[in-house]
Amino acid sequence: MASINPPLERPASRRLGAAALKAPRLVMSWEDWLTFFAAVITFLAVAVSLQNARWVPGMPSFVPTTLAGLLIGMIAARIRYYAAIIHPVALLLGGIIVVLAVQSYADGLTMGERLADFRVRMEEWYQVVRAGDISNDNLPFVALVHSLLFLATYFAAWCLFRWHNAWLAVVPSGVILLSNISFLEGKPAEAFIIFLFGAIILIARLHLQKSQLQWRKEGVEYPEFISVSAIQLTVAATIGLIVAAWMLPLGNQAKAIEGAFDVIAKPVTDQSDTLVRLFHNIDSRKGAQLHSFGDTLPIQGEVKLGTKQLFEINSPEAGLIRATSYDTYTGAGWKSTGRDIERVDARTLAADEEIQESYGARELSILRVTILDPESTLLTPGTPLGANIDTLVEHPDGFTGDIEEMRSRRGLNEKDTYVAIGSTSRATAEQLLATTGDYPDWVKERYLQLPKNLPASVGAETDRIINDRRLQTPYEKAKAIEEYLRQMPYDLAVPSPPPGRDAAEFLLFELKRGYFDYQSTAMCVMLRTEGIPCRLAVGYALDPETGDETSYVIRKDNAYTWVEVFFPGYGWINFNPTADRPSGGAGGLGSVEFGSGEEPFVPDFSDVFDPIPDGIEIDPNSPQGALAEQPVVNSQFPWPLAIGLAGILAVFVAMAVAGRMAWNWGLGELDGRGRLWAKTQRLAGWAKLGSRPSETPREWSRRMGRSIDRESDAIQLSDAYEESRYGRPDLVRIDDADAESSYNSLRGALAAKLLRRKPRKKT
Repeated sequence: MASINPPLERPASRRLGAAALKAPRLVMSWEDWLTFFAAVITFLAVAVSLQNARWVPGMPSFVPTTLAGLLIGMIAARIRYYAAIIHPVALLLGGIIVVLAVQSYADGLTMGERLADFRVRMEEWYQVVRAGDISNDNLPFVALVHSLLFLATYFAAWCLFRWHNAWLAVVPSGVILLSNISFLEGKPAEAFIIFLFGAIILIARLHLQKSQLQWRKEGVEYPEFISVSAIQLTVAATIGLIVAAWMLPLGNQAKAIEGAFDVIAKPVTDQSDTLVRLFHNIDSRKGAQLHSFGDTLPIQGEVKLGTKQLFEINSPEAGLIRATSYDTYTGAGWKSTGRDIERVDARTLAADEEIQESYGARELSILRVTILDPESTLLTPGTPLGANIDTLVEHPDGFTGDIEEMRSRRGLNEKDTYVAIGSTSRATAEQLLATTGDYPDWVKERYLQLPKNLPASVGAETDRIINDRRLQTPYEKAKAIEEYLRQMPYDLAVPSPPPGRDAAEFLLFELKRGYFDYQSTAMCVMLRTEGIPCRLAVGYALDPETGDETSYVIRKDNAYTWVEVFFPGYGWINFNPTADRPSGGAGGLGSVEFGSGEEPFVPDFSDVFDPIPDGIEIDPNSPQGALAEQPVVNSQFPWPLAIGLAGILAVFVAMAVAGRMAWNWGLGELDGRGRLWAKTQRLAGWAKLGSRPSETPREWSRRMGRSIDRESDAIQLSDAYEESRYGRPDLVRIDDADAESSYNSLRGALAAKLLRRKPRKKT
């Protein structure tokens, strides 16, 4: 028949060895156990590194999850059955392992109680995800990390024992390990050295096993215990390389290595707003940026601010530098909701001019900013009004008279500059005391929101403070609450609110100490219980002693939050309920009088944002002159385009590799001529020229060759195939090169027939 004939008989020992490699045995040979133990060493290094990171207090051990992933993956890989059936069963077992590991983190005395608590808390977290709310429960993060670790080790074992590919096994886990190390203080390298040691051994082991398989096919004899000698040599060479690398003087290379860590970890360190919202309680141990200026602001605990430089600014005075604000309180943090986004050109007033000019006792302030770390949100001195770059302005839904945030349209990169104009209050205490509670509708509808489940004790404590002093006006109440909260000690090390606990209530009645996010949240919530509109403002606080005249450097540890309270006729007034910096209100932190004895400059808005006529010289230190400055825009490498092209290239490469694997599938045990014959049969079958049951190889090749005008080539390849199967090894009539040439000719003609093209005439 024209089908592929069985290969020649091999010695019994070789047949037994080949069968042993393919058999679905759970009891492995000593060489496979050697590979398994090398994998255990490699991936336990990842587990120990994650454990030492202490992302959350009391994290369950990763060692059982790692061992279970490797063991289940190894067993699954050695069962020669459909992967579509094996994987679901293995993943179900993995899910059970993860739940058993994570339940120790849940609350309860018995396992049954802890499993019930695990189920309830995961259901609550799912509802938080659906609602776009903020979660302060660490248990879902613990479950996620254990799940990812099981999947990584299961995939690694499958790669090692099914695909015999060590690189696919170690590279993903290596990225996880390096990302984890990059977050740790000092970047400890012990775990990475152990991982590197095990990975080199695994790569060498798999390479040797592939060589042994090839030697068996070719009948090459090799020492029985070559694996022992090879692993001894690998271990010695690996230790030598690691010691040599450890002893080399690093010099500037240390910074390069640290930069490599940061590059690998950048997709993780650049946390999306969603991840911050759902897993804000994890300890990054690196001083990550506290406020991302995204759609949510969770109340975090155990805060580490860091000292990384973010901006260089030029400001006429120290005080508060605003980035954004939040209007909706959830009990666990804040959200920005109901915003319209408007495109505003450079040097254009971004807020409604009539509304802004209706506010009394305010002046325009100038802020010049140089970017040191990419950030698209614009900083402003006080309430945002405009900038000398094109912006996207976010204002309350349906109301353009107020701006909550300004962002650059194209994003801002390192060394870019811009000028922002803001409105700052210079109202006196007498002016603010004279205001009433006659608030505009857009203010009342948006800035009095409170969650339905707010504990009544928060409002009761607010009433007690106000009634004890018989306060009447909104300004008196705001100052009294600010003063009350400023009595609490400043402490960044306080924990985040427990799951289901209101943050304001937790601060007032249990912690009684905290930092700016806690105190500002409590003040805003307490004011809203009294019907006083306010919002949470986020940005940075400048320290007067850290600046050089009017120049300041903003670092991560300048992060700050405060409360903006609305007063009819005067707009938003800053209050600071945190004791580490001066208080707010009239003449306080964030007002014109704070740190400045100069008479404020209050120009007409139309003069500031109107174009400068030709021939008119404008003071560069005036708001109009500052807006006329040209921003610095540095070109950036087009990473999105490069990543997109790389992704397309990767898809094509993956398709090419997959096609190559599919083309050679099942041909591994055939010799050269048998492989050429099988490939020809495969192509001919696709071209609808397959063999018939009654045809011999020669008859089929003649018929197939005639149909594509390659009869002589088909007959020669058929003769070469029959010679390799049935002929004497010492008698070769057709060279391998001639057989290869005939195959190439047939391949081209069959491919042309597949593409419905007429094959070329053979010359």
